Amino acid sequence: MLLLTALFGSLMLLAQENRRRLLVILLIGCIAIMGVSPPPAQAQLCLPCVIQTVLTTINGTLGNWLNRIIQTASSVRSLYEQTIWSVNAISQAKARIRAIVSQFGGAITAIFLINPHNATLPNPVALETIIRDRTTGDMNMVPPMYVNTFRPVPLAGLMAPADRNMTDMDDAMAQDNLMTLKEADQAQDLELQAANEVESLAGNGSVNVSAPGTASLITASAVTAEIKSQAVMQKMLAAMIRQEAARVAHDNALRKRNSAIAARIQTNMLNMLQRQQ
Repeated sequence: MLLLTALFGSLMLLAQENRRRLLVILLIGCIAIMGVSPPPAQAQLCLPCVIQTVLTTINGTLGNWLNRIIQTASSVRSLYEQTIWSVNAISQAKARIRAIVSQFGGAITAIFLINPHNATLPNPVALETIIRDRTTGDMNMVPPMYVNTFRPVPLAGLMAPADRNMTDMDDAMAQDNLMTLKEADQAQDLELQAANEVESLAGNGSVNVSAPGTASLITASAVTAEIKSQAVMQKMLAAMIRQEAARVAHDNALRKRNSAIAARIQTNMLNMLQRQQ
């Protein structure tokens, strides 16, 4: 636009022959400038008006939507807190659990802290310490400690073969069950630890630990711990049944030996009677 203005100014300076020609040149220049110049703005933006329009939209339309969302969320929260997962009922349950823990926790802990060690001699004391330490890291120490306490199986020729076999089997079953007891003791400690954690979650008064809606998760943890406890109990029952089966087998072996001895005595007596005749 400045270039065109300068061009038409030069034309006006060159063509000043008369006044009429000057006016014609000025008119042509104005028309040319208006033709190449951008159109003027229609109006200036009113910033306060725009802000007021935005605020009116937020408070009017969006505000109503937000209020409805807040009311719906509040209704859903009230439904969960008063009906589905009642906060009052959960608080009462937690208070009851804390009362039960306070009433029986000390007595149960005292039972597990009882020291049942009664052996006095060196070898029995060592064996008792091993089988009651509630760990499985020293499982390989059970057989030698057992042999030191109950003595090894006699060598061949120093004991009847049947008695020697029964003695060896009885020792094997005893050692197996002692090692099973060690495993069960360690598993019991782990189960008690899990039970204490579940108990702490269920009876904790802080809603940040056991908030409404987490009851199913705590219940699942408790059921899992119970299943593990039942598995350990079944393992102990199986060990007891094996021990009982070994005892029955031992008794039957004695009966079989007595029967064999009776049959041998009967045969010898018959032979003696036949010789006398």
